[in-house]
Amino acid sequence: MKTTTRGGYAGVALVALLALTLAGCDQAQQVADQAAVVAKKAAETATKDAATAVISRVATSVARDAGVTLVSPPDCTSDLTLNVAKASAKGDVMCVGRTTARKAFKATFKGSLTNAGCSGTLTVDIEDREPIVIDRIKDCSIAQVVGGAAESSDS
Repeated sequence: MKTTTRGGYAGVALVALLALTLAGCDQAQQVADQAAVVAKKAAETATKDAATAVISRVATSVARDAGVTLVSPPDCTSDLTLNVAKASAKGDVMCVGRTTARKAFKATFKGSLTNAGCSGTLTVDIEDREPIVIDRIKDCSIAQVVGGAAESSDS
């Protein structure tokens, strides 16, 4: 009855192979799940960084249009709610800096940003000047900075 024993060994080997395969699938699923979490976090960071960089660029442009030059790109922080699937962000962005005339510079944006544009209010405060309030921001899109060089920002 050695054929029965061989069949038994083959059955045990088959069960062991199946168990190893299933264990491998479980590990592969864990790796895939971890990769998805990392990818989502990277997309969120990219969207947030792009939104913050857009406001930094626009605020710098507003200052330049007002005849003011900043020493360097403003440092920006944000409190944004993200929708990565729609590449959009909603909330506040605040940028601070210093002008070449050693005056304080602050820009505050409250609204939303998408690939299509921005809606909300940008207020630029430059020391010893009246605030500049912009309700309609031109050339404001997350898509303008995604994949390109963005202005300095700490989000």
